[in-house]
Amino acid sequence: MMATGEKDVRLKVLYCGVCHADLLFARNDVGFSTYPLVPGHEIAGVVTEVGSKVTKCKVGDKVGLRCFIGSCGDCSNDLENYCPKRISTYPGTYHDGTPTYGGYTDIMAADEHFVICFPQNMALDSGAPLLCAGITVYSPTKL
Repeated sequence: MMATGEKDVRLKVLYCGVCHADLLFARNDVGFSTYPLVPGHEIAGVVTEVGSKVTKCKVGDKVGLRCFIGSCGDCSNDLENYCPKRISTYPGTYHDGTPTYGGYTDIMAADEHFVICFPQNMALDSGAPLLCAGITVYSPTKL
């Protein structure tokens, strides 16, 4: 795993939803999976460390991650899905060349821009599935 940078949040993964995309990547139905592969992109956990410039959350906060954990840093329009330098939860590579592993691992790190802060009274097992299935259903209602 990469070192925690000044804008990074490290979390202990406590829950991760199961998505059909995880099966597609595990079987390499997408054609670009890399192995070993650790899937999972509906991630909920607790912050264990924050970089020196993180302002979004603090150690002990309940947070979630979805399918991206980093980008080139220039995605000010929130169009990371088009960024050629985006860092996927899996299968991907951090800027330092370290492979990324998904939410079925114990510890993860992400740029704070990609961290979703949960209400502290929210049950994490309810929050994890919202990060893919919930967004998929919610987004069209905003059009």
